[in-house]
Amino acid sequence: FTVAAENPVYIQGNYNSSAADATWANPAGDVPGTHAAAAVLADTVTLLSNQWLDLRSMANASGGASGNRPGATTYYRVAIAGGKNKTWPYNAAGGGYYFGTDGGVHNFLRFLEDWQGTASHLWYKGSLVSLYYSTYNTGTMKCCVYEVYQPPTRHYFFDPLFTQPQNLPPGTPMFNDIDSLSYRQDFTPH
Repeated sequence: FTVAAENPVYIQGNYNSSAADATWANPAGDVPGTHAAAAVLADTVTLLSNQWLDLRSMANASGGASGNRPGATTYYRVAIAGGKNKTWPYNAAGGGYYFGTDGGVHNFLRFLEDWQGTASHLWYKGSLVSLYYSTYNTGTMKCCVYEVYQPPTRHYFFDPLFTQPQNLPPGTPMFNDIDSLSYRQDFTPH
């Protein structure tokens, strides 16, 4: 299953996996026969835990307060292609060390919850692809000062099954490349 959107996409709760998925016993290896290929291609992708509630989010939307939006251990098994933000040099005027950056690859997947308050873990297995700059979610990285979120204990793994074309999600772009190794012109009349 592939979701493609020009807007931001939010994935709530376990997606294409769970704690019972055999792959988590050895996340770096592949477990043939248990993989259902999935992909999300969007402007940006935000991961919401199993504990996410829209009502709690709306009641605690102002002023950060990520502690009022606790996260919970959640599992995702999906290829994700999304945009990233443009960065500028560090601003000594304040805002924390990461202010003005895109937050790095560890923040390519975005969060809105306090994952640390509950000792929660985020399990992700798939492929992360950044092909362009975001059009809609272009705010600055707000780490450590504004408390938009507190990151989970991240367990990110590449899914080795994606190295085989038959295991790729539907609609995955494929590129053919022809390398000319030699060239010879034949002027013999036929």
